[in-house]
Amino acid sequence: MTVAPKLEKTEAEKGFVRQFDETGKSLPGNEWVAGLREAAIRRFGELGLPHRRIEAWKYTDLRMMLKEALTPASGELAKVSDNDLYKALGSDLHGVSAHHIVFVDGVYDEDNSFIISDEASQVFMTPLREVLDNSPDWFREKFNQVNPPEDDPVLALNTAFMRDGAVIEIVKDAELKRPVHLVFISTAAKGEAITERHIVHVAEGASATILESHVHLRSPDVQRNTATEVLLEKGAKLNHIKFQHDGARASHLSNWMVSIGEQADYRGFQFTIGAKLSRNSIHVRFDGAGAKGDISGVALLWDEQHSDTTMNIVHAAPETSSRELFKTVLDDRGRAVFQGKLVVRPDAQKTDAKQMARGIMLSDSSEFDAKPELEIYADDVQCGHGATSGQLDEDLMFYMQQRGMSEETAQSLLVLAFVGEAFELIEEDNIKEAFAAVAQAWLGGKSDE
Repeated sequence: MTVAPKLEKTEAEKGFVRQFDETGKSLPGNEWVAGLREAAIRRFGELGLPHRRIEAWKYTDLRMMLKEALTPASGELAKVSDNDLYKALGSDLHGVSAHHIVFVDGVYDEDNSFIISDEASQVFMTPLREVLDNSPDWFREKFNQVNPPEDDPVLALNTAFMRDGAVIEIVKDAELKRPVHLVFISTAAKGEAITERHIVHVAEGASATILESHVHLRSPDVQRNTATEVLLEKGAKLNHIKFQHDGARASHLSNWMVSIGEQADYRGFQFTIGAKLSRNSIHVRFDGAGAKGDISGVALLWDEQHSDTTMNIVHAAPETSSRELFKTVLDDRGRAVFQGKLVVRPDAQKTDAKQMARGIMLSDSSEFDAKPELEIYADDVQCGHGATSGQLDEDLMFYMQQRGMSEETAQSLLVLAFVGEAFELIEEDNIKEAFAAVAQAWLGGKSDE
């Protein structure tokens, strides 16, 4: 038997462990939480950063891409104004009527946060740092139990360094009319690491929309590590939407972990235009009969941006259905990765699952890597997957230019039509319109500063 040689630790790997040794005791939480952190950093030390020899990280070698471990954010709350939020979000997203929960450099900002009074009895938010300090019984029983990925060093780092986040409860039979807008804004003038952890529980029969916006005021080398655990009870519905516009030199590592109960409906959407390096890991498990899910997204990349969307969708109950549609537009030397794995377990008879990834390359220097997978262990299913990539249709471009359009206008219209198919999956019209406006602005000038 050949044993793979043990890899020498990189400066970043050694740096993460050293940073924990120096700052771990200052992080919030009681002794039980401290034990969680210690176990997580030990596991990270054993695993190291993921690299291309690991199949799920074949196209995104963090061992090569992360050169150093930045100092964790101080935990002190920086002052931001509503004008700062407007600048970071842009007028379209800032103008969405919603409940606002704001985190500044990873710390809850009570002054800029509010739940609109007419729905205050239906949604409750507790800052994670308060839960860490108290660690109630429900937290000890449920934390990191919602479909966590196995041996994920990025999630281990998140558990080790988590400082704050949103713990959200949507009460039984609630029907929220407005989205809950979670705004995560980075303000630092120099590089730092921000670690956030969120827990969302949608009780039986409840319905809600949660929008995560990850934005920046400046563009330092921020390392953001964010994880969200989502549990949908019987008959619940959640629209879970994410906008990622971190700074041009930032790295953004994300885990979504979702469990969908009986007859529940989960609609996840991710819109990525920011960060030099981003990895969105999405883990969804259909745990109840009749559960439905739609997990889709759009990525607009240029310059040398690298964005990786990796999904693991598990159908573990009968008569469940899922749809995935991801659209990517690439310019300059942008690179996109899509890995989508659909698993149908033996008990998940009558599963209906479809997955598609499409990429358009506006430059010969861009790259789109797609790896759809199916693992089916049931015999009464309807499943399919596919991936396509290419350039804009030359005949359509010619046709539009012959009718008086400039090349830029024709290109913009075709790209907007391409991503618009995915945006149409967003049920919230104001968010859909805001995203379309962001896409149009991106096409007009791809500056992230």
